[in-house]
Amino acid sequence: MVIGYFSHVFFLMAIFQVFKSSTKNQYHYLLKATGTSQLILSCEGFSSKQKCLDGILFVQKHVAGEEVFERQDSYLSFTFIIKNDIQETVAKSENYTSESPREQIIALIRKDAGTAIIQDLT
Repeated sequence: MVIGYFSHVFFLMAIFQVFKSSTKNQYHYLLKATGTSQLILSCEGFSSKQKCLDGILFVQKHVAGEEVFERQDSYLSFTFIIKNDIQETVAKSENYTSESPREQIIALIRKDAGTAIIQDLT
């Protein structure tokens, strides 16, 4: 659990939220910044809750390293994905219109995702 201590107040930096899609019967997660609820990272659907949690655990264990971020650039579209050891996409970014915001989000993920708590909304 990521809990910081500042001026006698506990605060969370980022949180993974796990939920089940009602339309496709798949499990998904979002990584959000606490306080602002800004979406930082999301995923494609997983067929089981355990696979979804495994995707989160992969992200938590490996995002400190730069090599897991696969950047994708095209005209006014800067994104990234994270793939696991068997090359399955376990996370994807939002679309950014320039490189700078994407790199800021990657820095935030590298800093906070490894210790983010998991909130089960299923």
